[in-house]
Amino acid sequence: MNKILSASLMIIMGLTSQLSLAQTNSLSMLKENTRWSIDFSSRATRNLEIDRTSFTNVVGLDVHKVFSSSTSDIGTLIFQPYLVKLNNESNPNLTFDHANDAKVIWRMVNFNYTALSQGKLNIRIGHFEVPYGLEYLVDTNGTLRQLTFTDRGIKGDWGVSINGIMPKFEYEVALTRGTNQDITSSDNPYIFSGRLGTLSNKNFVTGLSWFTGDVLGNNGLTNIKKLGIDASYYYYQWEFIAESSIGKTAQNDTVNTFVEALWKTPNEEFVAYLQLGYQQTEVASLESNRVDSSSYWVVGVQWLNSQGIDLSAQYKNKLNDASTVEVAPTLSIQLRYRI
Repeated sequence: MNKILSASLMIIMGLTSQLSLAQTNSLSMLKENTRWSIDFSSRATRNLEIDRTSFTNVVGLDVHKVFSSSTSDIGTLIFQPYLVKLNNESNPNLTFDHANDAKVIWRMVNFNYTALSQGKLNIRIGHFEVPYGLEYLVDTNGTLRQLTFTDRGIKGDWGVSINGIMPKFEYEVALTRGTNQDITSSDNPYIFSGRLGTLSNKNFVTGLSWFTGDVLGNNGLTNIKKLGIDASYYYYQWEFIAESSIGKTAQNDTVNTFVEALWKTPNEEFVAYLQLGYQQTEVASLESNRVDSSSYWVVGVQWLNSQGIDLSAQYKNKLNDASTVEVAPTLSIQLRYRI
């Protein structure tokens, strides 16, 4: 009996040792090539035309993890759940039920499998940036500074893509759900989009993008088709970017143009930018077609320090607007802190 008990204890101790080693290895694997932060932000936006102020308070987790083997990288995981609380929001998007709603949203949650051909052919699945134009190149998530995604009504979406970096160009082609946050929908929305461009680590970058599909919004499905080109030029502390597109929104012909000039200090603690945007819409009707055009300008500043504090302000106003596109003068201030 004592021999049996001794043998049993030895087996249990051996299994415990193996389990402890496995847990240690698992924790080591999770910590390796991992960076994470907790993101807090509070934003106030004042509509100067109707004297209404709305607030958005956000807290989220930002995890980036690279999985690797002994010889190469396997893939990259991005995990960004955020709790968003609205207060007095005049026009909440489809994700929120009312002006003072609170929801957990997925900013970006995806895995990009990169082990097929040394980064030349990768497979991404999850919630990711819709590959189109400047928004695909510049990370503006969580900031006041935004570029052109409002032309299409969607920035991130659930789906799958193929992407890669070749010796002379890079690309991503995606098929996504067309719903932004919701995975399921009875209306059968979808988006087929992509961007083909020169290498993004150069001083001069150009790209060709397309976007077609039925996008789910506050007013139901909207059929959107876009074909766009973008260009970026980086010169010391200056950045000059531009995007132009033609297409259709709900069977109305559209033309969109966007340009931005940005300057930053050498240590990138202070950023200032000026944006100009233009949209033309040819509204089709039984009697005759009407061409509406609108334009706006934006000026913004951002201050960041090494302790994770990010203070920014932005003012937007119209140059002219139309019945189809109205631009209200707005002043926004945001305080953000990342641990």
